[in-house]
Amino acid sequence: MVTALIIAGEWALFFVGAAVPVYIVFGLIGLAGLRELTRYESHGSIYYQLNPATKLAALFMVAVSSSFAGLYLGLLATGVILASYVTLFHGAEKLKLGFLFTVAVVWGTVWGSVSDRISFAINAGSSGLPVNDSFLYRDLTRVVASEVAVSGVFLLALILVMTSTPSSVMRALRRIGIPNPITFSVVVGMRTVPLLLEAINGIVKVQLSRGFGTRGSRSLGPLYVVAAAVFALVPALIYLLRGARNTAISTGTRAFGAYKSRTYMKKPRFGPADVTVLALAAAFLLAAFFY
Repeated sequence: MVTALIIAGEWALFFVGAAVPVYIVFGLIGLAGLRELTRYESHGSIYYQLNPATKLAALFMVAVSSSFAGLYLGLLATGVILASYVTLFHGAEKLKLGFLFTVAVVWGTVWGSVSDRISFAINAGSSGLPVNDSFLYRDLTRVVASEVAVSGVFLLALILVMTSTPSSVMRALRRIGIPNPITFSVVVGMRTVPLLLEAINGIVKVQLSRGFGTRGSRSLGPLYVVAAAVFALVPALIYLLRGARNTAISTGTRAFGAYKSRTYMKKPRFGPADVTVLALAAAFLLAAFFY
């Protein structure tokens, strides 16, 4: 009887831990929130004025430094990047969504790393064996530190997507020598992900308005959204594939790929703000190495 209760408690603990990021993403952020975090909207704040190459370079330096940053340095960098979301279009809403996204990423990855050890500790304690709880301080701290630093990379990548047009990102990638097929794939992805989320969100709303999940508990609402999103994948993909022909016609009329270089209507700027951002990213990289 005791063994059965322990096993049931382990499974309950596992599912509760795994359900938290799902609830945050689909219950608190939602498909509409994910769409807001993945699409470009014009604005006049500092991020929108930066050269896309500056944002790419800063993203690269923060990504490299995240492998060496400790807990406090990772918290500082992630906190600064997250706080800068207030400068974006609809900044207060973006700040809330960014915070929830960070919590979901950190919780999900940390829980995946320590859930098996918690189960082992429960079994050892119930058997009267000595429990090595050092992971609660050493290993858990290390995992949390690494995931918090990685969250800063994700937040900065979302800033690049939200504050840069696809054509400006393509130009920046071409300037550093990335081949046209790769730059085209990146640009198509920047355009497709928001459209896919928008299509899935519309189809999910139609399913819910027609009564899908109304007989279940309100607390299971995020799970019904997940199920409705799974059912919406096929019609959403069909919707996007129907637009692939328009994309092919558009690239064909612009002679994409016919020449090694391309011309652009607007020349990207590089000013004091770019120097400041690069200096801050470089300082964080040096601090991560020598901290």
